[in-house]
Amino acid sequence: MRFSTKLSLSFTALLAAGLCAVGLVMVGRSFADGLSTAAATAAARQASEAYAIERTILTDPGDPYAAGTMANAVQNYAESTSGSSMALYLDGTTRAYSNLPLQIENAALLKTLAAGRSRILLTKAGTNWWLLSALPLNIPGTDAVLVSAYDVSGVFASRNAQLTAWMAATLVVLAAGAWLVSRVSRRLTAPLTQLQQASGRIAAGDYTGRTAVDTDDEIGALSRSFDEMAAAVESRIAALDENVRQQKDFVAAFTHEIKTPMTSMLGYADLMRARPQSTETQREAAGFIFRETRRLEELSRKLLALMGLERRAEGEDGAIQMAPVTDQALFARLAHSLPDNPGRAVLQFRPTGCTVAGDAALLDDLLRNLVRNALRACDGRPDGRVTVSCRAEAGQAVFTVADNGCGIPADDLPRVTEPFYMVDKSRARAGGGSGIGLTLCARIAALHHSRLELQSTVDAGTTVTFRLPLAKPRKEADHA
Repeated sequence: MRFSTKLSLSFTALLAAGLCAVGLVMVGRSFADGLSTAAATAAARQASEAYAIERTILTDPGDPYAAGTMANAVQNYAESTSGSSMALYLDGTTRAYSNLPLQIENAALLKTLAAGRSRILLTKAGTNWWLLSALPLNIPGTDAVLVSAYDVSGVFASRNAQLTAWMAATLVVLAAGAWLVSRVSRRLTAPLTQLQQASGRIAAGDYTGRTAVDTDDEIGALSRSFDEMAAAVESRIAALDENVRQQKDFVAAFTHEIKTPMTSMLGYADLMRARPQSTETQREAAGFIFRETRRLEELSRKLLALMGLERRAEGEDGAIQMAPVTDQALFARLAHSLPDNPGRAVLQFRPTGCTVAGDAALLDDLLRNLVRNALRACDGRPDGRVTVSCRAEAGQAVFTVADNGCGIPADDLPRVTEPFYMVDKSRARAGGGSGIGLTLCARIAALHHSRLELQSTVDAGTTVTFRLPLAKPRKEADHA
């Protein structure tokens, strides 16, 4: 059973119970008031009747105390007064006269006599209700009791009519109340239905579902928390999917990077082993094997460096060594570490004296990889130029490596920092590239709480930027 149905039934039951209680109290009070009024009227009437009968008996010229005299007085009064129903009892149980309705049982009359003076009893005779009242007559030396019966069926009929009217009104109110409660409960539980549907979609694999319930109550807060949770789950699933894709691409690329040179190396080695070759052929084969071995060695070194950076990022291999270092020092070491290659692009350094806190060795690797990629992008261009600069901006040192080389297509820019991802594989492999350099750069930047910002235009060049917080120079830091 749905929660809205349970809520509707509960409120309807409470409404029915409340209406029944109020109806019973009101009808009961009205009935009690009507019955009390009827009893008071009957008592007053009986007292008047008794007084009239007593006067008649006491003024009789014959024997006023004779049973026949008293019976005649009661009979004459009853016959002369319309609607009077009464009986005269002598000595407690002897009925001297009665014009009471035959439907009234004798047992009820005796019970009324036994009840005592002015005791009122109710009894039902046939379809009518009667009020019985016993009142002793004030006749000296006699035990005479006047029993009167008064029809109070009207009071019961009024009660029944009120009950019928109240039941009809209650049914109408219950029907209207049940409809209203059903509408309200469905409206109140609609956000819960949205939550249920959204959770069902998420369970089925659709992580884009949201409830979007905009209320200022607990359900609204629950909805917002649910939507935040769904967004977090969607983001996490997307990240996991992207991670799986990257792992698959990594394994495929790594397998290709290993398989291709190994196949060629095995071919050359088998050629040299099978039969004697000319000196030139042997030199060519040995050179190829040497170059590919060097490239595999470089690849393994970069993979080890990448894994080491991953462990550092996860806190498994110690934190990086942060110390003040100037851009002049970084650029000077970079200039000495790069090999001289006549014919390549012009390399320019533009330091401004910025000091940053970082791991100098890792920053050297970061800049070296960026510069080597930039120089490789400028191969074959007579006006090739690579500029390495640093400037202070808003409390940060902005490092930039810009070239006017071949550029990177816009579709490839988001993926260039993935392991083994190369825009032009043949060009990169010919230049000794492995597809790991930018991945290392991105990891080093992340360890320094920074990130690589790439802007590139095909055939116009690429600009790579990363930002580090400015730090005090070493001497100032030592005196601080």
